[in-house]
This record gives sequence, C-alpha cells and structure tokens, in this order.
Amino acid sequence: MIILGIDPGTARTGYSIIDLNENKSPNLIDHAVIQTPPETEMHKRLKMLFSELDSIAKKHSPSIMVIEKLFFNTNAKTAINVGQARGVSLLIAANRKMRVFEYTALEAKFVLTGYGRSDKKEVQEAVRKYLKLKEIIKSDDANDAVAISLCHILKFK
Repeated sequence: MIILGIDPGTARTGYSIIDLNENKSPNLIDHAVIQTPPETEMHKRLKMLFSELDSIAKKHSPSIMVIEKLFFNTNAKTAINVGQARGVSLLIAANRKMRVFEYTALEAKFVLTGYGRSDKKEVQEAVRKYLKLKEIIKSDDANDAVAISLCHILKFK
C-alpha cells in the first residue's frame, strides 16, 4: 500500500511517499517540498501545487492520502492559505480515488514522541529512528509530511 503524506501550504507543501508492505513495515520512497514563488498570484500558485501533486500521485499511485488537519491559531491569513492548499490536495485525492485520513500536528507529535508539544528536532529524530534512517530529514515541511503518515501507520498497527 502506498501512502501520500501531505503537510499543506501555499508557499511550501511538504510531501512524502511511503510504501507500507504486507508486514506493516514502512519504506520511505520519496520526500520533498513543493515551493511556489511568493510574487505569483494565488490562483497560479494553487495551479502549480495541483500540477506538482497530481504528477506525484500519477507517478506513485497512492491509495491513501494522510494530510495535516488545519489547526486554526491566531493568523487568519495563514489559515486561509493553508486551507486553500488543503483543498487542492483533497481534490487530488478525490480525482485519484484515494482514501483520506486527517490528523493534527499535535496528534502526530503525540503518536511519534509521546508528547503533543514536541519541538521540530524531537519529531525529526523520532521519524529518523522509526524509519531507521542514517540522518534526519532536514526540511521541516517534508519531515512533517512523513510524520503525519507515520502517525496514521502507528494508529492502525
């Protein structure tokens, strides 16, 4: 089973591809960040995001998308932009007939580290250890996409 993990954002969207074999052992296939230029109009940024995510989904054929659930804090503009990126991501999932699972960053941190307020370094190290990687995933956005997928995998083990 192939899982597409998404940490949504209009400026930076982290993604991961994990192959979960029949023994429920995860294999990290790919992880990266899709970036859109800040000077580009929003509708064009969203189109770029759609195109990149659709290409990734076409290449890997995931059956599941695990996406970070929006947690509204104090910055409404950020929440709206993240919501737009989530909408694009969810449209990819619908078009590609993926099942969708959503978790907050707090849930992912708690599942991976045992503490919902863990910092980025603790989450990076938890991801590294769980996947038996030699080094941490340096991009926070890509690491968060991996972490959200691992949250799903660990919740259903």
